[in-house]
Amino acid sequence: MKRAPELRRFSEDHHHGLVQARRLRKAAEGDETHPAADTAKEFLAYWQAETSIHFREEEEVLLPVLQRHGGNVSQESVIEMLAQHAEIRGLIMGLSDEATSRTVRPETLKRIGEQLEEHIRLEERVVFPMIENILPEEGLKEVASRLEARQTGLGAEPWVPAEGFSYDPWPGPGDSEGGGWD
Repeated sequence: MKRAPELRRFSEDHHHGLVQARRLRKAAEGDETHPAADTAKEFLAYWQAETSIHFREEEEVLLPVLQRHGGNVSQESVIEMLAQHAEIRGLIMGLSDEATSRTVRPETLKRIGEQLEEHIRLEERVVFPMIENILPEEGLKEVASRLEARQTGLGAEPWVPAEGFSYDPWPGPGDSEGGGWD
Protein backbone atom coordinates (compact mmCIF):
# COMPACT_ATOMS: atom_id res chain seq x y z
CA MET A 1 0.00 0.00 0.00
CA LYS A 2 1.30 3.42 -0.88
CA ARG A 3 1.70 5.57 2.22
CA ALA A 4 1.55 9.38 2.44
CA PRO A 5 5.14 10.68 2.32
CA GLU A 6 4.77 12.25 5.78
CA LEU A 7 3.88 8.84 7.26
CA ARG A 8 6.22 6.68 5.20
CA ARG A 9 8.83 6.60 7.95
CA PHE A 10 6.34 4.81 10.21
CA SER A 11 5.76 2.15 7.54
CA GLU A 12 9.50 1.69 7.08
CA ASP A 13 9.79 1.15 10.84
CA HIS A 14 6.98 -1.38 10.56
CA HIS A 15 8.90 -3.32 7.91
CA HIS A 16 11.90 -3.55 10.22
CA GLY A 17 9.59 -4.57 13.06
CA LEU A 18 8.19 -7.44 10.98
CA VAL A 19 11.73 -8.66 10.31
CA GLN A 20 12.42 -8.60 14.05
CA ALA A 21 9.15 -10.40 14.80
CA ARG A 22 10.13 -13.17 12.40
CA ARG A 23 13.58 -13.49 14.02
CA LEU A 24 11.96 -13.81 17.45
CA ARG A 25 9.59 -16.54 16.26
CA LYS A 26 12.43 -18.44 14.54
CA ALA A 27 14.57 -18.29 17.70
CA ALA A 28 11.58 -19.54 19.72
CA GLU A 29 11.35 -22.57 17.42
CA GLY A 30 14.93 -23.49 18.31
CA ASP A 31 16.74 -22.13 15.27
CA GLU A 32 20.35 -22.97 16.15
CA THR A 33 21.69 -20.06 14.11
CA HIS A 34 19.72 -17.70 16.34
CA PRO A 35 20.05 -18.82 20.00
CA ALA A 36 17.26 -17.47 22.23
CA ALA A 37 19.56 -15.52 24.58
CA ASP A 38 21.44 -13.84 21.72
CA THR A 39 18.25 -13.07 19.84
CA ALA A 40 16.70 -11.58 22.99
CA LYS A 41 19.70 -9.35 23.61
CA GLU A 42 19.77 -8.16 19.99
CA PHE A 43 16.02 -7.56 20.00
CA LEU A 44 16.15 -5.59 23.26
CA ALA A 45 18.86 -3.35 21.79
CA TYR A 46 16.70 -2.88 18.67
CA TRP A 47 13.67 -2.17 20.87
CA GLN A 48 15.49 0.50 22.85
CA ALA A 49 17.02 2.18 19.80
CA GLU A 50 14.04 1.95 17.45
CA THR A 51 10.66 0.60 18.48
CA SER A 52 10.26 2.30 21.85
CA ILE A 53 10.87 5.60 20.06
CA HIS A 54 8.45 4.62 17.28
CA PHE A 55 5.70 3.88 19.82
CA ARG A 56 6.27 7.21 21.57
CA GLU A 57 6.15 9.11 18.28
CA GLU A 58 2.81 7.51 17.46
CA GLU A 59 1.46 8.28 20.93
CA GLU A 60 2.97 11.74 21.41
CA VAL A 61 2.85 13.15 17.87
CA LEU A 62 0.66 11.22 15.47
CA LEU A 63 -2.42 10.71 17.64
CA PRO A 64 -2.47 14.23 19.14
CA VAL A 65 -2.24 15.72 15.63
CA LEU A 66 -5.03 13.40 14.51
CA GLN A 67 -7.19 14.61 17.41
CA ARG A 68 -6.29 18.23 16.72
CA HIS A 69 -7.54 17.88 13.13
CA GLY A 70 -10.86 16.30 14.01
CA GLY A 71 -9.98 12.63 14.24
CA ASN A 72 -11.55 10.49 16.93
CA VAL A 73 -8.78 8.91 19.00
CA SER A 74 -11.45 7.13 21.06
CA GLN A 75 -12.44 4.85 18.22
CA GLU A 76 -11.92 1.12 18.61
CA SER A 77 -8.90 0.73 16.30
CA VAL A 78 -6.93 3.48 18.08
CA ILE A 79 -7.81 2.11 21.51
CA GLU A 80 -6.74 -1.35 20.35
CA MET A 81 -3.47 0.10 19.02
CA LEU A 82 -2.70 1.77 22.36
CA ALA A 83 -3.67 -1.36 24.31
CA GLN A 84 -1.28 -3.34 22.13
CA HIS A 85 1.48 -0.80 22.82
CA ALA A 86 1.01 -1.39 26.55
CA GLU A 87 0.85 -5.16 26.15
CA ILE A 88 3.99 -5.27 24.03
CA ARG A 89 5.83 -3.02 26.50
CA GLY A 90 4.83 -5.37 29.31
CA LEU A 91 6.17 -8.34 27.34
CA ILE A 92 9.41 -6.46 26.67
CA MET A 93 9.78 -5.78 30.40
CA GLY A 94 9.45 -9.51 31.03
CA LEU A 95 11.98 -10.31 28.31
CA SER A 96 14.37 -7.79 29.82
CA ASP A 97 14.06 -9.55 33.18
CA GLU A 98 14.63 -12.92 31.53
CA ALA A 99 17.67 -11.67 29.63
CA THR A 100 19.12 -10.14 32.80
CA SER A 101 18.73 -13.40 34.70
CA ARG A 102 19.85 -15.42 31.67
CA THR A 103 16.59 -17.38 31.60
CA VAL A 104 15.14 -16.38 28.22
CA ARG A 105 12.12 -18.56 27.51
CA PRO A 106 11.21 -19.44 23.93
CA GLU A 107 7.54 -18.79 24.77
CA THR A 108 8.39 -15.16 25.57
CA LEU A 109 10.15 -14.67 22.23
CA LYS A 110 7.27 -16.32 20.37
CA ARG A 111 4.64 -14.24 22.13
CA ILE A 112 6.48 -10.97 21.46
CA GLY A 113 6.99 -11.93 17.82
CA GLU A 114 3.31 -12.75 17.39
CA GLN A 115 2.08 -9.65 19.20
CA LEU A 116 4.45 -7.36 17.33
CA GLU A 117 3.33 -8.73 13.96
CA GLU A 118 -0.36 -8.50 14.89
CA HIS A 119 0.17 -4.92 16.05
CA ILE A 120 1.97 -3.85 12.88
CA ARG A 121 -0.76 -5.42 10.74
CA LEU A 122 -3.42 -3.47 12.66
CA GLU A 123 -1.60 -0.19 12.14
CA GLU A 124 -0.81 -0.78 8.46
CA ARG A 125 -4.23 -2.18 7.48
CA VAL A 126 -6.59 -0.17 9.68
CA VAL A 127 -5.10 2.73 11.67
CA PHE A 128 -2.82 4.35 9.11
CA PRO A 129 -5.35 4.24 6.24
CA MET A 130 -7.89 5.83 8.62
CA ILE A 131 -5.39 8.55 9.56
CA GLU A 132 -4.60 9.25 5.90
CA ASN A 133 -8.32 9.57 5.14
CA ILE A 134 -8.92 12.00 8.02
CA LEU A 135 -5.82 14.20 8.14
CA PRO A 136 -5.79 17.07 5.68
CA GLU A 137 -2.54 17.98 3.95
CA GLU A 138 -1.75 20.54 6.68
CA GLY A 139 -2.22 17.82 9.32
CA LEU A 140 0.19 15.49 7.53
CA LYS A 141 2.71 18.33 7.28
CA GLU A 142 2.25 19.03 10.97
CA VAL A 143 3.04 15.39 11.79
CA ALA A 144 6.22 15.61 9.71
CA SER A 145 7.35 18.89 11.27
CA ARG A 146 6.67 17.69 14.83
CA LEU A 147 8.58 14.47 14.18
CA GLU A 148 11.46 16.53 12.83
CA ALA A 149 11.40 18.72 15.96
CA ARG A 150 11.59 15.60 18.15
CA GLN A 151 14.63 14.37 16.24
CA THR A 152 16.56 17.51 17.05
CA GLY A 153 17.03 16.07 20.52
CA LEU A 154 15.43 18.91 22.40
CA GLY A 155 13.84 16.36 24.73
CA ALA A 156 10.66 18.35 25.14
CA GLU A 157 7.79 19.49 23.03
CA PRO A 158 8.00 23.22 22.24
CA TRP A 159 4.51 23.88 23.61
CA VAL A 160 5.29 22.29 27.02
CA PRO A 161 7.35 24.15 29.64
CA ALA A 162 10.77 22.53 30.01
CA GLU A 163 11.09 22.99 33.77
CA GLY A 164 9.90 20.13 35.92
CA PHE A 165 9.34 17.70 33.04
CA SER A 166 11.55 14.79 32.07
CA TYR A 167 11.39 12.53 29.03
CA ASP A 168 14.23 10.34 30.29
CA PRO A 169 13.40 6.62 30.32
CA TRP A 170 13.08 4.76 33.61
CA PRO A 171 16.39 3.04 34.35
CA GLY A 172 17.03 -0.58 35.15
CA PRO A 173 16.02 -4.17 34.54
CA GLY A 174 12.43 -4.73 33.56
CA ASP A 175 12.31 -1.36 31.86
CA SER A 176 10.93 -1.40 28.35
CA GLU A 177 13.01 1.57 27.24
CA GLY A 178 15.98 1.90 29.56
CA GLY A 179 17.87 -1.33 29.14
CA GLY A 180 19.45 -3.24 31.95
CA TRP A 181 20.08 -6.45 29.99
CA ASP A 182 23.84 -6.19 29.41
